[in-house]
Amino acid sequence: MLQDSEQFDVDAAFETGLIEARQLWSRMGTTPAFQDKRVLEIGSGLGSLSASIALAGAKTVVGADIWEPRVVFANKKVRARFPELTNVSFTSTPVEQLDPAEPFDVIVSQNTFEHIADIDAVLAAIRRLLAPGGHAYIGFSPLYHSPYGDHGELRAPVRLPWLHLVAGRKQVIAAYNRANREAATTLAQCGYNGHKPAMFRRAFERSGLSIEQVRVNPGEGRLKRAAMAAFRALARLPGLEPYFTVGMYVRLRRP
Repeated sequence: MLQDSEQFDVDAAFETGLIEARQLWSRMGTTPAFQDKRVLEIGSGLGSLSASIALAGAKTVVGADIWEPRVVFANKKVRARFPELTNVSFTSTPVEQLDPAEPFDVIVSQNTFEHIADIDAVLAAIRRLLAPGGHAYIGFSPLYHSPYGDHGELRAPVRLPWLHLVAGRKQVIAAYNRANREAATTLAQCGYNGHKPAMFRRAFERSGLSIEQVRVNPGEGRLKRAAMAAFRALARLPGLEPYFTVGMYVRLRRP
């Protein structure tokens, strides 16, 4: 697979990620109190969100991402960009296999759950890794069936809403293979689980975690908030929920 640095400016993306970290809490409707907390990030990518949490006063932060090149980059980048952050580390160990010395007070995940193939296994790991009373903040967008749910994977000359659904999964997979020099045969191998909102809700309900919040289609700015409000209304019509649910922002608690 092509490396991130071959496809975009990773240093600029790290800085953008610091801004998007604030966006996550805006969409969640609350910012967790990270002071002196042990925090795990699932799907830490280039490391921006983990760094921002450490800067907010967390005791320790562990970022977990299954793609080793991003873990290597994140460890180096955070050390260089924020040398004072000695309490942040990154690992490529799958969260299902993590065995920390102490449970985590807070677990966060940003724009990762739409990519995870086995949602139940990851939620089971979250329940195991959270301290009693601990919270998980899970925000993800865009869902696959929403207007641009392929994350631009189709690479069409003109990007039109729902075009990836019209073209079909075979075309999305073919575009992924051409761009990444891969030989994927399923959507999951391309990094998209294709789950619909109801599938995510059922997974949260059977996780053994208490669901404290599910926010759908939050947005920033007057125009985007208006558009997302319209999408929420359309999503309530029979059969349309998958196509107008762009993002879900969920807060869970371990009893």
